[in-house]
Amino acid sequence: MTTQTDRWRASIPELPPLTTDAARTAESLLLLLHYSIDWDSWLAERRKRYWDELLPSHIRAATYRAVDSLPTWWSLLHQALPMTFADQTRRLEIATLLAEPGGPVLAILRDQLPALLLRVRIIADAHRTQDKTVDQ
Repeated sequence: MTTQTDRWRASIPELPPLTTDAARTAESLLLLLHYSIDWDSWLAERRKRYWDELLPSHIRAATYRAVDSLPTWWSLLHQALPMTFADQTRRLEIATLLAEPGGPVLAILRDQLPALLLRVRIIADAHRTQDKTVDQ
């Protein structure tokens, strides 16, 4: 079954796939987090600092506080960042990913967060460009 994050990744086929389940899960959760941000909130005024400061700092804090629980990690982020979940397929994918073993995923987030966020930003930029092309 193709997931929403698979479709987002497909917008940039040049990006090599991640090689471990934990890394793919971490990237998927970060993509879903990014696409769940409510831009009609206080974050709209801080958009310039989003990728380099706000998002990484909140993810890092949640990653260390969650110890080895992905549901706790997600809950901490949900408390810190305004999110909206209008899409049923995204909610289902999030719930499925949160059932994965947390320890390996959180270890990847602790050790490789800048690299993962770089990938997420590349995917988001490619997806946004693709959407603009379709709209024209």
